[in-house]
Amino acid sequence: MNKIISRAVLIIEILLAFFFSAIIIDTAITYSNSTEAISTEKIINLIALLSAIVFPLAAHIMIRIKHRSNTPEGEILPFLFLSTTLECISFLPTYYIDTGVLLLDPILINVLIRFSFLSNALIFLYVALLLMGVNNNNYLSYFVISMLLALILSIIAPNSSAIQAAGSNFGSDYDVYFNYAIALITLASIVTFIGAATKDKMRHSIERCITYVLMVVGNYGIFTRSHMGATAAATVILIIGCIMLMMTSKESF
Repeated sequence: MNKIISRAVLIIEILLAFFFSAIIIDTAITYSNSTEAISTEKIINLIALLSAIVFPLAAHIMIRIKHRSNTPEGEILPFLFLSTTLECISFLPTYYIDTGVLLLDPILINVLIRFSFLSNALIFLYVALLLMGVNNNNYLSYFVISMLLALILSIIAPNSSAIQAAGSNFGSDYDVYFNYAIALITLASIVTFIGAATKDKMRHSIERCITYVLMVVGNYGIFTRSHMGATAAATVILIIGCIMLMMTSKESF
């Protein structure tokens, strides 16, 4: 990847990380100043979101400083980290409900939420395909086209007020189809990672595939926020996956 683009992606991720971290901290302060007791579920959700910001960013910085990418998926890893951070935009509707502060237009929130989740799922699938050995010289072109199509689809899909979407990832009834699509793409990437591990039985390849499976499962579990226990488990899984990525990257970056 071009060094300028790579640095720009990292800078954008850092800025987003500070932005979302400030929002989460402000929400925590609002909870603490409230007369009502803070629920365990709210605490776990905030910790999960912070983890989804801090650990992928730490992995990104560690890999960039100490390693140089020689693996097929190395070209798109920066975008994987960036999309994971961008998914935290799904917290903005909840932030509005809790603090009364609306930071972005509701329709724009809907579009960005859709794009962040869809692009993240697609990037994981691309990584899985590359580890499987599907390495076409034009894959970066296909990757860019896929991201553009995800953005276009996110824009043209019908919208409703994201303010009504507190506690969920999407604000439109139409977005249930996005949920199904993301779940299917996520499942496909997990299956592909498993296939890559069985195809190339080298220890390092298996470790890399396990690492990405943990990251996929952890990321998906955090942002679906279906159950308090599931969110806590997903947070631990994502943290382990990010740490493993930093450790296994020493042999290939």
